[in-house]
Amino acid sequence: MSSPLEPDPAAILGHFNLFDPEHEKIKWAVFQHARQSCPVAHTSADGGGQYMVTRYEDVRRVLEDPETFSSTGVAPRPSPVTLNPLDADPPFHPDLRKILNPLFSRSFLMKFEPQMRKSAADLVDGWIDRGRVELISEYVAPFVGTVLAQIAFDEQDASKMERAIDIVTAVALEASDEAFFTLAVLAGEYIAAREDHPVQRNDVLNAITTGTVLGGRPLTEDERLGVMTVLFLGGLDTTRGAIGSIAYHLTRDPRLEPRLRDPKWIRQDMDEFIRLESPVGCLGRTATRDVELAGTEIKKGEQLLVRYDSANRDPAKFPDADELVFDTPRSGHAAFGLGIHRCLGAHLARIQITVAFDELLKRVTALRFASGGPDDVPWAPGIANGPERLDLTFDLV
Repeated sequence: MSSPLEPDPAAILGHFNLFDPEHEKIKWAVFQHARQSCPVAHTSADGGGQYMVTRYEDVRRVLEDPETFSSTGVAPRPSPVTLNPLDADPPFHPDLRKILNPLFSRSFLMKFEPQMRKSAADLVDGWIDRGRVELISEYVAPFVGTVLAQIAFDEQDASKMERAIDIVTAVALEASDEAFFTLAVLAGEYIAAREDHPVQRNDVLNAITTGTVLGGRPLTEDERLGVMTVLFLGGLDTTRGAIGSIAYHLTRDPRLEPRLRDPKWIRQDMDEFIRLESPVGCLGRTATRDVELAGTEIKKGEQLLVRYDSANRDPAKFPDADELVFDTPRSGHAAFGLGIHRCLGAHLARIQITVAFDELLKRVTALRFASGGPDDVPWAPGIANGPERLDLTFDLV
């Protein structure tokens, strides 16, 4: 039961809006109520409304049945471009993943690690002497933006690379329509340049301009731009959210610092942080036929909003699901997706998270909230989960 001063989750569930900052503040209570009382609940938000899938077993069923639940409804709101491979179904989806998977393997991405470490260290240099930092805008977002620009464009010209980093970082910092448009124009320029002047280079641009699908056809211009769009949409907010969330918990509980200083933390502890906060909070699916899900009748063409974050806090799957539990392996979380759409960039995210905390903790210790406490930290509404700001002070190592 909610107190008279708190919103009633049952009353909010029917119009829950993931883009509403007020709903963001109480979403965990809303999801808990939904899992217990109405696991596939209809919300009237955003006009036509959606069915919100909140229990782990139902989320898994949806994600592992692409024939019934099409990815064409992946974006909760309409997108001006395709978002492949996110919004692609078989047989196009597996063909596209074959082109991209080698470029997002851990072994391939590790060649960028020295650049990542330099970028992180340079950013720390910019604020360490102050003894205070707004960690998201001064470290996490520019770090993630720089890494993605380097990987996506693999630019050899230093001045052009600097311009690309500035444009991508602007999206990581502000996520405005204008910033996204500028990034889309930049991506289009790079795609066109590679088409006009092919080079033999093992990178994303070469893969999408020379790769073929569905028996040998090249990707269309829209599909190529879609791949680049997903690379940034899928990598900026989510990895920023993951690093920010871990930093939040590190600041909230100083006892976690020794764990993150132990190199073994990346083997199990990292997944537990990711499970708890789920950097990707949700994505959509569209029913291809009339179907029943957890007792709810869903008609062909209706949209579902698959709540990865609610599934990851389902106590039926994860005991003490609202707590960080490090000493017991908790396999199968949905934060990187399940089924054929398991996150293409999972290895990249893990490497970036590792580097970000390695380089941070080389220089600082005893992170503290500069003012207020953990309950005063604002969390961003929307598809991704993560703090909007982290104003911190610290000691030097």
